[in-house]
Amino acid sequence: MKAPSRSRRRMTSAALALAVAAALGLAACSSGSTASSSGGGKAVEGGTANFAEQPLQTPTYIFPLVSGADFSVENTADFQTLLYPPLYWYGDKGATSVDYPLSIGDAPVYSDGNRVVTITLKHYVWSDGEIVSARDVGFWINLLKANTAGWASYVPGGFPDNVVSWKALSPTTVQLRLNASYNPFWFTYNELSQITPLPIAWDRTSLTQQAPSPAAANLPDTTTAGAKAVYGFLNGEAKKISGYASSPIWSVVDGPWKLTSLTSDGTATFVPNPRYSGPQKPHLAKFVELPFTSTTAEFSVLKAGPASGGPGRSGQQISVGYVPDNDLPQQPALRAQGYQLIKDFPFGFDYFEPNFNNPKVGPILRQLYFRQAFQHLVDQTGWIHAYYGGLGVPTYSPVPASPANPYSDANASVNPYPFSVPAARALLAGHGWKIVPNGVSTCARPGTAANECGQGIRAGEPLNFTLMYPSGLPYTDGSMADLQSVAKQVGIEISLNEVTSATVTSTILSCAQSSSACDWEIGQYGASWVFAPGHYPSGEEIFQTGALGNVNNYSDPAVDKLIAATTTTSAAGAQAALNAYADQVRLQLPDFWQPSPGSLDTAASNLRGYTPNAYGFISPQEWYFTKG
Repeated sequence: MKAPSRSRRRMTSAALALAVAAALGLAACSSGSTASSSGGGKAVEGGTANFAEQPLQTPTYIFPLVSGADFSVENTADFQTLLYPPLYWYGDKGATSVDYPLSIGDAPVYSDGNRVVTITLKHYVWSDGEIVSARDVGFWINLLKANTAGWASYVPGGFPDNVVSWKALSPTTVQLRLNASYNPFWFTYNELSQITPLPIAWDRTSLTQQAPSPAAANLPDTTTAGAKAVYGFLNGEAKKISGYASSPIWSVVDGPWKLTSLTSDGTATFVPNPRYSGPQKPHLAKFVELPFTSTTAEFSVLKAGPASGGPGRSGQQISVGYVPDNDLPQQPALRAQGYQLIKDFPFGFDYFEPNFNNPKVGPILRQLYFRQAFQHLVDQTGWIHAYYGGLGVPTYSPVPASPANPYSDANASVNPYPFSVPAARALLAGHGWKIVPNGVSTCARPGTAANECGQGIRAGEPLNFTLMYPSGLPYTDGSMADLQSVAKQVGIEISLNEVTSATVTSTILSCAQSSSACDWEIGQYGASWVFAPGHYPSGEEIFQTGALGNVNNYSDPAVDKLIAATTTTSAAGAQAALNAYADQVRLQLPDFWQPSPGSLDTAASNLRGYTPNAYGFISPQEWYFTKG
């Protein structure tokens, strides 16, 4: 499927190193790492590692079944997965593959023509002493089936709709029966990747109820009404942010970490989970996520010097952070201070959303020629050099060419709509618009003929739009101002609306034309769509009609058909199906492509084990300090 929501972190893998067989067969790739003293110094146990959160992006939702409004990197990859790891782990050390040694589940076994999936679980234990069981996997499926509207990765007909039934063959073996034969690679990377085992201790509808045991009969999640009630209770508890650390619900974890506090400003403090039974047990004594109001504030702390394992200067020095674009020239000084500098790019793509259902400008945005003209005004190469500090890669396709990966075809490196103001002007004029440079162009030839403005566009309709984007990101400030200036040359007036990232996320949502929530016109997130929890870039979670991640209300039956082919085609034909989908979408422009931002991450010179994950997850259990 897709990526998790919009990843607003400017980070992720460096060079991605997966060599998938031509048939895209299932194969385990990397293995877990262990502490060593490579790179100099002796490995030590203990110490506190401080991690810099992105500006104004703090954890606000703990329940792993998360809706689109809360589906962000800071809630999922930086927070939830430390406490409640998914069934399968992906992206370790920059590889775009599943990592079975780091996963709760062994490699799935497909049978009955790829209609049955059998999964055996390793020995993981919840902090209340219960084992992580097949019933915990079924609990997730039951909750999700009854509450798909609360799951940001839901696609009609996809997971869990395509699971007819599940059963526990043993306490640690679960079997899923599917409604059709699916490409095993796709199902493992995009459907099984969505599962997070949940403790049966959560299977209740109030705190006054005693936590049930896995052996209890007639648990509420076994009926639709009961599963809805359980979800309502857990979702309500997840909104009580100040009570996370003391909650009898959220304190039951199976991950390597336990949350000890989450303050009102967003400081999250974790300590090792003493009952954690998985691999890569934490070496640190404490892991802290530090909030910042701006990149300037973060860099001010960064310049004070790296945290070296102790409490640091007022406990606020940074062990792992990032260099704002404006401060990239200070790299030599940072190295001299003792930082490792790590270039970091996401496996995903960047874009901004046109709202096809907006009652005012939707008819214009639905015209392909207009989207082509608008795309010609996006100077991706210029933005990378002028505003991204060179840390960016252009986006031309929903299956990106960069970072290197086994999925993209040759067309992914070719810009079908290169920066060209004359090309944009010609497209608009050729479709009935009176061009008014430095003014506002208007529709002079209404109608649906090939040389007219298009369906739903009235005579005299102006080309003016409001573009919402997040504050606190200098590279976004510069690129949006440039787009506004260039668009004026063809008479497109863009009003820039700079808001908080939380406002962007809560506003840019799917909507009906008649709804007041549909008044947003064009929205920009400030970073990339990263392929998680669907790690195979087949597009159903963002471009398929009705998908919850399809927030701009795009719908194209031809694209839907191509997406479906990527999910059901045999492994041998999977790449051809993916190429056909990518080539159609890159030309249809359901979103406007823009450069995907990278980042320059920093790590203290005596910190080992930090490597960017291909999908933006962090693994502080892999980190450790050295001395000497």
